[in-house]
Amino acid sequence: MTADRYQRLLSPLALGPVTLRNRIAMMPHAVMFGAGYGSAVERTIAYHVERARGGAGLIVMSNFLMPDSWRRLGAWGDALETTPLGGLDLANDRSLQPHYRRMIEAIRAEGACFVSQLNASGRQLRSPGTTQFGIPLFAPSPLPCPRTGEIPREMTIGDIDEYVATMVDAARNMQEAGANGVELFAAQGYLLHEFLSPATNLRSDRYGGTLENRMRFLLDTLRAIRKAAGDGFLIGVRMNGADGVVGGLEIADSVEIATRLRAEGAHYLNVSGLTSLHYPGWIADITAPEAQFADDAGLIRAAVAGLPVCVSSRIATPEDAEAVLAAGQADFIGMARALISDPELPNKAARGDRVGIRVCTYSNQSCIVGLDRGRGVGCIHNAAVGREAQLGAGKMRAAPHAKRVAVVGGGPAGLAAARVATERGHHVTLFEQAEALGGQNLMTSSVVSRRGFAEIHRWQIEMLHRGGVDIRLGAMADRTTLVGQDFEAVVIATGSLPRKDGYTSLRPDVPEIPSAGADRVVTVWDAFQRPDLFSRPVIVIEDDPHLSGTAAAEKLAERGIAVTIVTPHMHAGANLPVHHAPALYRRLSSLGIAVVTATFVVGIEPAALMCEDRFSGRRRTIDHDGPVVLAMGNRANDTLVQELDGSGLDVLVVGDAFAPRQVDAAIIDGERAGWMI
Repeated sequence: MTADRYQRLLSPLALGPVTLRNRIAMMPHAVMFGAGYGSAVERTIAYHVERARGGAGLIVMSNFLMPDSWRRLGAWGDALETTPLGGLDLANDRSLQPHYRRMIEAIRAEGACFVSQLNASGRQLRSPGTTQFGIPLFAPSPLPCPRTGEIPREMTIGDIDEYVATMVDAARNMQEAGANGVELFAAQGYLLHEFLSPATNLRSDRYGGTLENRMRFLLDTLRAIRKAAGDGFLIGVRMNGADGVVGGLEIADSVEIATRLRAEGAHYLNVSGLTSLHYPGWIADITAPEAQFADDAGLIRAAVAGLPVCVSSRIATPEDAEAVLAAGQADFIGMARALISDPELPNKAARGDRVGIRVCTYSNQSCIVGLDRGRGVGCIHNAAVGREAQLGAGKMRAAPHAKRVAVVGGGPAGLAAARVATERGHHVTLFEQAEALGGQNLMTSSVVSRRGFAEIHRWQIEMLHRGGVDIRLGAMADRTTLVGQDFEAVVIATGSLPRKDGYTSLRPDVPEIPSAGADRVVTVWDAFQRPDLFSRPVIVIEDDPHLSGTAAAEKLAERGIAVTIVTPHMHAGANLPVHHAPALYRRLSSLGIAVVTATFVVGIEPAALMCEDRFSGRRRTIDHDGPVVLAMGNRANDTLVQELDGSGLDVLVVGDAFAPRQVDAAIIDGERAGWMI
């Protein structure tokens, strides 16, 4: 039955000189792990091997390049001594070859093939070494990148020749390490794509102007690698279907590029789209269409009959992938975040455990935002990411002694604690005072743009049912309950409560907004749970680092309520890295939500809000006699912690009850508690 349901996805695919066991490929992406749970290299190896163990047919790993001239610049000639950068992401670094070989051997032993993507990052990303050694960005023309804002060095012919040689060295290094092939990254605004696109290539020499000239760098590289590595070495190309930029590549251009790549002997094409102008558009969140590049991939596939085509982005489930294949839009499917969220997705699909797949939320909260914050890739609800060697599949260890454990609170932290404790052999009872599990995540997931968050509690609840957890809904738990039922350990996951005073840390000398207790002043929770309160225009006062203010604004606007956000920050959703704010603003704009920035609300009058400019101190009045929603953060709901003081129980506090944070931190708290009992 399962084979019929996913018969295309689970079937083998001949890809040049290799055959994939199925049509699921892990797409390349940065990981940027540091030390802490092993070295950066060891964590990177374990991370990629885990996805092969989970059943992916192909692992495509993101790797950067460091030309020899960069090393000379970094060493100031021979004046300074440089040291290794510590990661496993430089494909042409011969000193890393033993680590690559060890990883590739482990990946292939799990039955997957391995390809190294060669990423010449161009003007839009600082690759390893550029920051440390003070190297400028390189591009075909000296046009600043919308993302970095930096004016790049216009590459000389010598620079181009060195890059070609560097990519050949990288391919040979990977081949000697046991890789099945390499993928040339000519998409999404990175260097090779910058040469292809007339929007970023203004050159008048043999590398600019006509399509033939703009393709020269890419084709010279492909030919040189083929000559050095031989016909038995796989060479793929990641390319755009369309740039989505005025003056950039359109699908007709990409079809022509694809036909020329086919003629030059590329073994496969991997279709993506967009550029840094839309970042992180190709790493689309849940607001983007599913399989957003599949139509373009289908047109390219039709033009290169017989040449395998891959497509990725927003393909979350086996059925989504099967549908793309069935429509003839691709020959195999690229997944990145889907396999970050659940490395075992392919194996679970093959054995018929569809409901057991931990589906990606497409929130980008821990993966791409985690990278942009410099903390390495993560997952909002897979705490094993970056800890695979100790927490990966098959690494669960039984507790020394089974205990009777009470978990109080059925939000994400409590669900995670109950699941892990049960899997370790404890007997768990979960108390939840509401009539449904999920906690605050139920509110978050009710917003259209955050609907993927529902997968967090959906999957956790499924695991609790499988584990036989005693779930008690509508049940309060206090000291009498917990001590009287002979529990040995208690996990307190009672969450947090919204602040009602209007305090902001940006005005630490002001304890509250005057009249914050007025009847028309309500909380974020009311915006979700009390629709009867809202029929007139609403102002949301937003100073919550967890994006609850924008979520509440969206929820109200979805009901047809006119909403204005007033925030003291430079943009709404200030916790978002700045490059992610445009997507939020496009969403707010589409809902008609107005935003007033850099503004304190200093008083709430019966028919107006008294405001103050954060920087000039100038006062002004906003006329408004409707509801006012305070989104000012939460306070830990930890009264049960005090109640249990001196009870003799082993008490662990997790999630917002420990400290109000985002859901990924709550889940890590919960899983950690499950291991600590």
